[in-house]
Amino acid sequence: MRRLTWYIMRKMIVNFIVLFTLFFLLGAVIDIVVNLDEFGKTASALSADSGIFVKIFTVIQVAVGYEGPRLFQVFAYLHGVIAIGAMCFTAANMLRSREFVAIMAAGISLQRIAIPFVYVMAGISVLALFNQEFMLPKVAPLLLRDHEESGSKSVSSFSVPFTKDSKGSLLLAPSVDPSTGVITEPSFLERDPIGRMVRQIKADSANWDEESNAGWILTNGVTVEIAFDVDSGQATTFTPQPIDFYETDLSPSILMLRRYSQYIGMLGMTQLNKMIDAKGAFGDETMLLRHWYSRFASIALNLLTMIIAIPFFVTKDDVVISRQAIKSGAIGLTILFGGMVVMLMPIAGIPAMVSVFLPSIVLIPIALLRGLTIRT
Repeated sequence: MRRLTWYIMRKMIVNFIVLFTLFFLLGAVIDIVVNLDEFGKTASALSADSGIFVKIFTVIQVAVGYEGPRLFQVFAYLHGVIAIGAMCFTAANMLRSREFVAIMAAGISLQRIAIPFVYVMAGISVLALFNQEFMLPKVAPLLLRDHEESGSKSVSSFSVPFTKDSKGSLLLAPSVDPSTGVITEPSFLERDPIGRMVRQIKADSANWDEESNAGWILTNGVTVEIAFDVDSGQATTFTPQPIDFYETDLSPSILMLRRYSQYIGMLGMTQLNKMIDAKGAFGDETMLLRHWYSRFASIALNLLTMIIAIPFFVTKDDVVISRQAIKSGAIGLTILFGGMVVMLMPIAGIPAMVSVFLPSIVLIPIALLRGLTIRT
């Protein structure tokens, strides 16, 4: 039985790798063809005054550099769908070659044959969890690039408008580099309860303190305090004093998230934890919690969807494979994509943890019924 389990798992893993590779390459080729002009412009700027072969090589290099990091994004978002497809191909091939007949003739239940498919889905889902935690955050600045920025190593620097932290202080900066997290010429403005500026901190640049995760290390920082007379309301400015650290919860991740809303889907759980701990800095803590819990809820959703889809192919009946493929594809896509939408959608009156696992809770009895009624 162990040999049979490994045989099925090996076939499904091979099919998953083949399907994932084909799907990724197809999407990458289509994107390259559609945006070939943009890649060509970038390559021309990088290889000016070079020969035709150098320019062609540069175009290929720019295109691969742009599409390559998207491999981790595709795996993070579509591993469940591709795993369902790998199961369908594996089970359909075994059904077509009458392997299930031989298995049942040996006295082995088809319900037992369904277990290896669940094992592989669990392994792929755990691998996706590690990808989400360790790989996707590292390539996130590359994934946020437009096609016009394909030659750069990160999304372009952007300005920071007046941005409030949890204490009510404001940050203003002309530029922040997403690849390094360095702020150029930041200005922090502290205010009193009625909104008047009582302290200004300026610096040539600032680097986020990764060790304390509590603020910015300032280069040539200067602080100026301002006091207001209670009766006249006139302001008095004190002598500037040097300062080398400013405590705030406006981390580079929060600045990126306020600039690019899709950035939250590329964060790891460690980064989400830091943002949740910085209460009030982002403003929507429940959304952060939903994304945190969804890392585990998606695993449950993948496993339940796999159990629901398996009986379409693992059966003793003589079925039309194409018809079963349409049914399993329609049901699988609806459950996976619909479930993700529900998981990340705020539901009034329901805690974030419960709402994220709600699709899985609904699917548990359906999956049990499907698994126990496999015709064998």
